Amino acid sequence: MGKITVKVTPEEMQQLKKLAEIVKNQQLPMSERRIAKSQYESIINYAKNCNRGGYISSV
Repeated sequence: MGKITVKVTPEEMQQLKKLAEIVKNQQLPMSERRIAKSQYESIINYAKNCNRGGYISSV
């Protein structure tokens, strides 16, 4: 499966970066990383379904 380009707002991009750091941190509990991953995916799905401009994030 290839990369999909999704337009996100600057605020969403900032939140996505924070969540990505949590997901990558192996020292955090798995449950916390799963929650962060779920929130990350929710933001991406919301951005996919909105027709708007903004920054671009590849997922």
